[in-house]
Amino acid sequence: MERFHQQINDIVGTHPRPFAVGDRLALREREGMYFGACYYPEQWPEERWATDAKLMREAGFNVVRIGEFAWNDFEPREGAFDFDWLDRCLALLANEGIRVILGTPTASPPKWIMDRHPELYKRDMYGHVRGFGTRMHYCFNGTEYLPYVRRVVGAMAARYKDHPSVVGWQIDNEFGCSDTTWCYCDRCKVAFQRWLRSKYGTIEAVNEAWGTVVWNNRYASFEEIETPKLTVYQLHNPGLQLDFRRFSSDAVRDFMNVQVELLRAAAPGQPITHNMMGTFNEIDYYKMSETLDVAGLDLYPNFPHNEPINPYTPALFHDATRGFKHANYWVLEHQSGTPGGNILKETPKPGELRRWTYQSIARGADAVVYFRWRTATFGAEEYWHGILQHSGVPGRKFEEVRRIGEEVARLAPHLEGTTVRNDVAIVRSFDNDWAFAIQPHAPGYEYLRQVRNYHRYFVECGAGVDVVSPDADFGAYRVVILPNLAIVDDALVGKISRFVEAGGAAVLDFRAGSKQPDNRMRAEVLPGPFKPLLGIAIDDYGIIPLDRKQRVAFEGDGTECEASVWYDVIEPNDAETVASFASDYFAGAPAITRRRHGRGLAYYVGTELDRAGVRKLLDAVLTAQGATPDWTVDHPEVEVSVRSDGGRRVTFAINHASVPVPIRPPAGSVDLLAAEPGAACPEEELLQPNDVFVFLQED
Repeated sequence: MERFHQQINDIVGTHPRPFAVGDRLALREREGMYFGACYYPEQWPEERWATDAKLMREAGFNVVRIGEFAWNDFEPREGAFDFDWLDRCLALLANEGIRVILGTPTASPPKWIMDRHPELYKRDMYGHVRGFGTRMHYCFNGTEYLPYVRRVVGAMAARYKDHPSVVGWQIDNEFGCSDTTWCYCDRCKVAFQRWLRSKYGTIEAVNEAWGTVVWNNRYASFEEIETPKLTVYQLHNPGLQLDFRRFSSDAVRDFMNVQVELLRAAAPGQPITHNMMGTFNEIDYYKMSETLDVAGLDLYPNFPHNEPINPYTPALFHDATRGFKHANYWVLEHQSGTPGGNILKETPKPGELRRWTYQSIARGADAVVYFRWRTATFGAEEYWHGILQHSGVPGRKFEEVRRIGEEVARLAPHLEGTTVRNDVAIVRSFDNDWAFAIQPHAPGYEYLRQVRNYHRYFVECGAGVDVVSPDADFGAYRVVILPNLAIVDDALVGKISRFVEAGGAAVLDFRAGSKQPDNRMRAEVLPGPFKPLLGIAIDDYGIIPLDRKQRVAFEGDGTECEASVWYDVIEPNDAETVASFASDYFAGAPAITRRRHGRGLAYYVGTELDRAGVRKLLDAVLTAQGATPDWTVDHPEVEVSVRSDGGRRVTFAINHASVPVPIRPPAGSVDLLAAEPGAACPEEELLQPNDVFVFLQED
């Protein structure tokens, strides 16, 4: 084995050891940007591996992700490990200058483990076993699983902790993807009871927090509490449901941290990540990310849920992921071909893959790892296409990836040390996301709808925005937008008030301050604890039915827009009216208010505005706060994003439109994608559909 390590060192250079804790990402910084694909050598004949490695080098790859579903190949017999095949694969890849992100294979425990411990299977809310055949079939609270996890991850760490080809670890795979978090088995019930005892101390405190006097649901002991399985009316106490989501999120995080702690001890110089799911809401990704070195994202722009393909959904995924650790991140699965399970989604057209890749880089990705290298010819993902089709023959997508690889190699030195810095933040709260999932208020409504409404504005107007936790430092921003902030505690109320008093602008909207942290309603006039800040009172409110819209008129010029979902009947006690409802019994009542507080401004929006209304409002807010972008393109489908390090600004203009759009780069800027290094930007460039323009400005 020592001779093998020396061979790899001779090829790719020695991996410096040991790393200080603060330097876990030193190797990534030295490498620049990671560019590659997910590779499954265990699914292909070994004689094919060298061909794949050579083609990857031609595509400009310097990394692949390997191993996250290879447990049976790592441990073909219990306790008997075989890594020789992986060693041979790493050597072939290293010979082409390609390193690896190793995935721990715990997302899919082998059948022999599940046969020995059938109690490990998840159970759904009906009490049915969710059995073998896909992945994520294990219960996160199944303590019997942990010895097997520690053994396989420990064996991998011991083997590869000093390996010069390993640049990092991905733990498990896609926590929180498609109803894989919640389990209603008896072990989860006991763990939930234990979690509640730790949080509340006494059963009396639980009864008080949840209001179990309603429907005679009072508990006499923690042992009486059930998980929220199916009930009559399909209703459960909203306090119990919110706590169950918090508990389930914590259970996943605790399971992940077993592996984090093991790898941190065994391989302290190798960064640890996990491929999270952007705006998916089963797990509090802020808390999960605390122990990771770098946040990870899986991104499939042509696989949106219940919506047309658009640039706004992936942009939000990127900004949300960057906000998990307030830092650059890795895209660990990036769409490269036609997505689909049994039914195919749309095939990326020529140029689309390049466009989506640059959106990733522009919004802070320091690694782009396509899923997958070659399309599987068997199994559950045989219709989930990769760079190569089933044949393994390079085609159109390979040539597009090769072009991207050449461009990324030229671009990477200019991106080193840069990140995305913005003056505006949207606060995404998992507690409130969960609360609206439990009680949507209006038919079909979800918390992220309002987040998307605000976020889309920034994509359309070419302004940057961060998506951050309620715990983030608001002082770093000029404007903070807080959608549907129903659940709020006194600390956050005070933090928002101080932010405004110091000169910031806060935008709150309907349901703000309506709930306590335990998900019970506040027994005070709305907006509850925000009344002093906003200077308004709300006595009446209601939903706006799906088949109706309300009209809202802005003060001054009388501009009108439409309002949906909700209306608040606002009394502006100490606030000025920005816009008023123009229809229904509350016509003339304010729809939007503004109040000066200290040196800043606090806005309240008592409805959901349409895109024109959001633009009208936020244009005014950003202008008043001096938070408008320095350079942009006057077209809603040309995305503009900036990465900078203080002295350098790298600006990306990405044309998502179906027509050419003229752009005028700033004078003195450098065209970073020009064939001639250091070429000055033209005075005007006609940006074609799917095309990208990247330029550099230096102080």
